Amino acid sequence: MTTATPPVLEHVCEVALRPNDFDRAGHLNNSVYVQLLETGRWEWGLAHGADAREGTLVAVVLQLRLDFLRAVDWDPVGRLAVRTSLAGRSPYSFSLAQDVELPDGTVAARGRVRLGLVDRHTKRAHRVDLQAMLDTSASPA
Repeated sequence: MTTATPPVLEHVCEVALRPNDFDRAGHLNNSVYVQLLETGRWEWGLAHGADAREGTLVAVVLQLRLDFLRAVDWDPVGRLAVRTSLAGRSPYSFSLAQDVELPDGTVAARGRVRLGLVDRHTKRAHRVDLQAMLDTSASPA
């Protein structure tokens, strides 16, 4: 039996920053990075054919690692890019690698999140079938 390498399924989205995203020191508040990663995950899913708003299965965060690499300075109308790609999978979870990038492409933060699928009504965990969940035939965005 051959094991296929999982597709990268990369997607990049831009996220607008708001004045209240910054702390008194003039840096992007650390809690905002988690929100940026969540926006990137939603955009990634939608770009690859998974719309969790309608189905009974929802993705839940099982593990989140976030490394802060560079401060994002005050820019109340700035934009950051969130680059998200499939990083791994197991029978009951899948992992995404995510970078928060400054406009010049510099990585300000690097995250990795492991997600599981849960039935929104019964709260029971489900096996992850990425082939059924995503449009894996599409080329990376």
